[in-house]
Amino acid sequence: MLALLLQGLSLRQVEVQAAPPPGSAAARHPVLTPAHLLVPAALDAPLRRAAVAHAAAHLLYSRPAQSSVGLKPMSLAVMDALEDARVEALLMRHLPGVRPWFLAPLRAALQARGLGFAAWISRLGLALIDDHYDDDSHWVHKARSGFQRACAAHGLEDAAAFRALASVLANDLGQMRVRMEPQQDAVAAAYRDDNSYLWRHAATAEDSTPIQAPMPSPPAPPPPPAEGADAPAAEDLPPTQHRYPEWHHRSAVLRTDWCTVLDHAAPPTPPGATPLRNPARERPPQPAPGRGQRLRRQWDGEEWDLDALIDLHIARRLRQAPDARVFQRVVRTPADLSLLILLDLSQSTAEPAQPEGEAVLALEQQAALLLAAAARADGVPVAIHGFSSDTRHRVSYRRLLDFDGPLSDHAATVVRAAAAHGSTRLGAALRHATALLAPRTTPQRALVVLTDGAPADIDVPDPQHLVEDAQHAVRAARAAGTTVRALVMGADAGMSARRIFGARQVQTLPGASQLPRALARAYARLRWV
Repeated sequence: MLALLLQGLSLRQVEVQAAPPPGSAAARHPVLTPAHLLVPAALDAPLRRAAVAHAAAHLLYSRPAQSSVGLKPMSLAVMDALEDARVEALLMRHLPGVRPWFLAPLRAALQARGLGFAAWISRLGLALIDDHYDDDSHWVHKARSGFQRACAAHGLEDAAAFRALASVLANDLGQMRVRMEPQQDAVAAAYRDDNSYLWRHAATAEDSTPIQAPMPSPPAPPPPPAEGADAPAAEDLPPTQHRYPEWHHRSAVLRTDWCTVLDHAAPPTPPGATPLRNPARERPPQPAPGRGQRLRRQWDGEEWDLDALIDLHIARRLRQAPDARVFQRVVRTPADLSLLILLDLSQSTAEPAQPEGEAVLALEQQAALLLAAAARADGVPVAIHGFSSDTRHRVSYRRLLDFDGPLSDHAATVVRAAAAHGSTRLGAALRHATALLAPRTTPQRALVVLTDGAPADIDVPDPQHLVEDAQHAVRAARAAGTTVRALVMGADAGMSARRIFGARQVQTLPGASQLPRALARAYARLRWV
């Protein structure tokens, strides 16, 4: 009977077996393949019927065997939940009578007050199907609103739009410090399959050892040290503590000594480190004309000096010796600049960039090293620092490359060894970076922030609090004479970034692969006046 029901819903010949394959996970949930549906014997009749309808929805509307290379388990689980809701919504659109089949088990599986990963997935699964379900969670509300906007803008048939939303939601769960154990069951309801139908994992794919084309980068650093050898990590040195205020926007109070920044100094460079060279093809592009000092009354130049031409004709009418310097030109002179590149090292940067597949943090590190090599070649002192946070008591600030540190293969290894963890308490990091820039004696001091999301931390429930604090920190930095700009990966963080840094000082990048070129353009605008 189940096989006939599946054939009638999907118009495909799929064999249904009422016996689970080996493995504990399959004993709890169905397993779908293009030719078989394995239904656990423990499921009752309504759940079996819902499992068949769900499998038919996948067969009709899902693309099977997608590559999962570069995706983490949490991202996969959120993508699975959105895909389950998408295909069920499509099936309910064509067959409205199946809606009660899905709603009853989703309501039974709901963990309304749970804060574990399985509870969040159960709340998400019901919220996307049941319009009458009311959840007071900001994350669930964001997921439902994003799902509805994707439906309105792209339609339920465009799976790529929902995959982009899943990446944002998984990033938010990481910022909320929701942990997912590899053995944890992340399927919302018992009737839904384990989604092995959707993915082709590297361990079972024909291309289990793919060769990825390298991104343009400086010369490769030497291989990592052997096991047991000293690694060039900033964690080897004890951090120094610094206390900074934080702005409370609701009460308009600057709370003094509110955040503790743990400053990890860059490890010393060993003797004999090889200098890092800058490939000529990665030099920053020449700045566009239009800025600089305009020199008038020149012997030659690109334009006429109209005032000088008028004076020349007047002198001729008066039979006086005319001044033949009737040209003007714009002279661009390099600015005397100190540049600090601040990398976002929060856990969300470990997620792969879409569609590149490489981690956002790896692209940040690569772009920062390219820019550092170009700036050092121009004689500009440059530093590369990074930050993350674990509540206001532990804001980790890592000086990966200091202004006076040599740019060597050792320094490149230190930058690339920086790991992603924690959250994004941006305001405290900006205040500390501004304090480190303050002693620089150059006429210009610039701070460029590379980030992939809005500020967040686990001890701050109000999403606007850290945005307002970061905006306050930016204003204080500019009042102290420091130029602050930001490059943001992902359109979702662009609105918060524009509020923090100002619309003209933010560049939003739809893809992280554009980061090296965008960072080079930002450097060119800072370098030339």
